[in-house]
Amino acid sequence: MSGPKVSTSDFENSGLFDSFLSAIAGLQKAQKEHLFWDNELFRGCRLGLFSLDDFRFIFSQYYLYSKNFTRYLSGLMANLDDDRLRAKLCQNLFEESGEDDLDQRHVQLFRNFLTHGLGIDLAKINFLPFTHHFVDRFLDHTRNGSALHASAFLSLGTEAIVSQMYEIFVNGLLHAGIAEEHLLFFRIHMACDDAHAATLAEILASFSAKPGFLVNAEDALNESLRLRGEFFDGLVGELRHRRISEHLNRIQGKTSLLSQDVNDADLKFMPAEPFVKPIYSNQMPALGIDFTVDRAPFPADVLDARVVRISPGNVNERHRHAHETVFYIISGNGRVLIGDRFISVQPGDCVFIPRWVIHQSQNQGQTPMVILAITDFFLTSKAFFGDYDSTARTRRPAEQ
Repeated sequence: MSGPKVSTSDFENSGLFDSFLSAIAGLQKAQKEHLFWDNELFRGCRLGLFSLDDFRFIFSQYYLYSKNFTRYLSGLMANLDDDRLRAKLCQNLFEESGEDDLDQRHVQLFRNFLTHGLGIDLAKINFLPFTHHFVDRFLDHTRNGSALHASAFLSLGTEAIVSQMYEIFVNGLLHAGIAEEHLLFFRIHMACDDAHAATLAEILASFSAKPGFLVNAEDALNESLRLRGEFFDGLVGELRHRRISEHLNRIQGKTSLLSQDVNDADLKFMPAEPFVKPIYSNQMPALGIDFTVDRAPFPADVLDARVVRISPGNVNERHRHAHETVFYIISGNGRVLIGDRFISVQPGDCVFIPRWVIHQSQNQGQTPMVILAITDFFLTSKAFFGDYDSTARTRRPAEQ
């Protein structure tokens, strides 16, 4: 919790607020340092690794949580004996419900984000089992837990993290290319949820004199963050599966990639004959870089066959990538850097390049070096989050 400020609050002016904040200072520190903040979903948002299509899946699943949020608050309200605190919580519910404008309900703003911002058809969303589990557990903790547990669960572990959490989401969405006009739901919550957290903090403070208060509050905090972190991990795991599921289905379904549309020319590639339009090339004389890369036209699903041509006395870029590679040296003499070692090569040699190892091919002869590179690019490029090309090339001066 970030120390919410609500200047008109009777709670803050009572003197109880200061003693309460002092009592839970350790919980606030534990929340800020919790492993939850290093979950894979947040890391991907911070690094700009997710596409808009990724976010379509992420937030279509998050919708089930969002549209049930007033139920979590109602669960706590049903557990409160103090009618004054119930009245304060009613204000939170009133704001969540759009006050007197139903079009401004927070859940409706989220629907607008999904439909107008991400182009999602709400009727076609299929909520996955782990999403139902997340929402069901949230409801269980607020409806069936003690009022102390539910208030800590929603205060320390839910409302108080919204601003920071949504800032991370917004940064990821903007990087993926969504327009600012579609982010109203997040902006409103980043601005107003400190006030909501203050109300829940007041409710939580009403139990601060109870025996075992800090232990129970800490348990609720950890459980709320654990459940959300588990849900976020499930989202990323499902994203990985979705990216490669078509490959897996074709493998398991015994589907052949050979069809009548495949010509004989698509099944044969002559590495000795350069393509007119290579898929990539780079010439940086100051660094001795001069090479081209062609791709075979094979109708492949996993393997990607390429031909790398390096001019005499030059190299290609030092780089690394997610795919594994086997080099077959067709012509030319030189060496291949793999990690911290150099492997001398000549025509007929095969060299293996493990994934994510820095490597470079160097032509030390007087004739072009031609290398046939067989990779699993078509699979790993689907599974990898982020800009794949940025891991496998040197930026030219104009791009730096």
